[in-house]
Amino acid sequence: MRKTYDVVALIFGLLFSCVALGSLWLTFVGPLNWQVIRIVAPMGLVAVGVLGLVLSRNRQ
Repeated sequence: MRKTYDVVALIFGLLFSCVALGSLWLTFVGPLNWQVIRIVAPMGLVAVGVLGLVLSRNRQ
């Protein structure tokens, strides 16, 4: 039996987790450093996209 993954749920879960971590950071630590977010956010989105592509390809 082949194991399947729900790729859409995985991607949305990762994105919502990042938003939740950002709000926790604002609550407990203070303002976010937007210079770092400007670099890290696109790299994170690319990584999530690559992960989604890898998990959604058909294996035969």
